Amino acid sequence: MAEDHGMVEDYSAGEDLSMDDLPQNSKRESNVVSTHNQLLDALTTFLTVTTHHILYLRRLYPPTSFLSTRAYNYPVRQNRHPKVCAWVNDAIAAVRDQLQKDVVEKLSLCIYECKGNRVLERWTFDLRSLPQVIQREDDIPIEPKPPNEDDDGYDDEEEDDDDGDILLEQLNLADLEAHFRATLCRVATSAARLRPLPEGPGVPECSFTLALEVKDEADRPVGRLEKNERKWMAAEQASALNRPRPPVPQAKSQQDEQTLDKPSPRTHPVRLLEVGELQMEVWVEESAAKFEFDLPTPAPNPYLPPKQDTAKVTHTAAKD
Repeated sequence: MAEDHGMVEDYSAGEDLSMDDLPQNSKRESNVVSTHNQLLDALTTFLTVTTHHILYLRRLYPPTSFLSTRAYNYPVRQNRHPKVCAWVNDAIAAVRDQLQKDVVEKLSLCIYECKGNRVLERWTFDLRSLPQVIQREDDIPIEPKPPNEDDDGYDDEEEDDDDGDILLEQLNLADLEAHFRATLCRVATSAARLRPLPEGPGVPECSFTLALEVKDEADRPVGRLEKNERKWMAAEQASALNRPRPPVPQAKSQQDEQTLDKPSPRTHPVRLLEVGELQMEVWVEESAAKFEFDLPTPAPNPYLPPKQDTAKVTHTAAKD
């Protein structure tokens, strides 16, 4: 499923979003995430921050359209265009509705070229390991598991505590935000190692969308009459998005050379986030279609002296 990116034109302009407008987990009285709703608030805030930061790192919009701010005590960028902010907020809110129903397996931020609608990059967040609770008990604090007892009937809670908080389902907010900060850092370093997106004259523009991969046994939120379900549309399969272009008849020798030089998709792990029972793996994929475009020509550095053409320089011998 993919969030309908075309809806961005239907959103009315509003005030610029700032990180102060996002749910501030640090303002809670408790430093423990004890309910499902609190966990979803923390997670969706992180997804919103990361989406804005990836848009900046991959240059989907001009760098001047981003504001410098901080999240989780880490420097990030956030787009200041009202429609971009509205689309990201509404998309993450729609993702939260599906996370509330425990039907999400993966969330992907897909960057595609607009001419052929082929995905060039896919930033994936594996969310299948979220702690599960009953739907109507989202605000009930998560209780620790009962301590184990041996045959002698004595409580071994103290022994279990020595091994770490293995039996506790509650999440420490400081630990969670520390892992969010580390993940943002790894996102930045991973983006710096990727091949640049196509850029320049004669190259199609790039855009982005959010896609959900739901669990096999989950009910698909497509074709429903509810307003919040109509935001989603069925997405093409990954194999169809990255299908090769129709081949051009060529000589056998040329076909052999192209077979050897044919690019293949690449997957780069970003980070595995583990806090208590929460596990979220992040990785980025580069499709084969991305390598069909030439690398953009780097802009000349105005601070470096111009190169001198040695072929045109002549030297004459000095006479005494």
